[in-house]
Amino acid sequence: MKQIFIFIGVVFIAVVPARAASVGSPGAQGKGKLAVEAEWSYIFNTDLDFKKASRPAGHATDQPLNFKITRGRNSVAKISYGLFDFLDVYLKVGSANYNFKGDVYVGGTKTVEENLSSKDSFLYGLGFKFARELKKGWIVGCDVQYLTTDLNLNFSATNLGTGAVASAKYTNCRIQEWHVAPYIAKKIANFTPYLGARYSDLRLDQSSPNDLNRWNNLVFNAVYNVGVFTGMDWNLGDGFKLNVEGRFIDETAVSVGVAYRF
Repeated sequence: MKQIFIFIGVVFIAVVPARAASVGSPGAQGKGKLAVEAEWSYIFNTDLDFKKASRPAGHATDQPLNFKITRGRNSVAKISYGLFDFLDVYLKVGSANYNFKGDVYVGGTKTVEENLSSKDSFLYGLGFKFARELKKGWIVGCDVQYLTTDLNLNFSATNLGTGAVASAKYTNCRIQEWHVAPYIAKKIANFTPYLGARYSDLRLDQSSPNDLNRWNNLVFNAVYNVGVFTGMDWNLGDGFKLNVEGRFIDETAVSVGVAYRF
């Protein structure tokens, strides 16, 4: 009964709002073992590169520049299952919201500042974690993960020359993110610090504005695809763990998670 209440509590807490694909605990659960985790992630910055769009008439030479995620919040419930002693499969479900901003240049001059924001939306993803424990408490591992969410975006554009503000809504925006993240870790008493590098990518597809004078079918990708991460597990006893993690270069983000292993 205690385990059922813990499971329900973790899922309930996680879906209360807090895009970041965290690596999380460096160890595997063990064959046949199940764990649940409530995880919160906060993005401070992710630089985006404009790829293409369907442009309205008169905007053929406009240049979107300096676009980025200025804030992102994820709250997820994570369920992990040990397929083997060294390999877990896991599912993430929860909520996410984002703020974006960027500039539009015409003839080399910045003429418009754009801001976009979303409300909390459903997020889901899955992944695999390989972790092999070596001698003297050393662990080598690799996390492979995919996350996605669909958003409705509120859009505003401020003309820097006239001060006029144009507003619109985009009803179809999808963010997809994946990474491959190898790492090393070391057990030290009740703590397990870890460090690694990751190859990641993010794609933002933005379409269906409610104003036909707006740009449509926009595509952005992450500017940086290689980053580093570091974190630590703290074994709290009675099956509980606390995880704290930071990610840098490809994104600037932090995550905190509390897990229980059955």
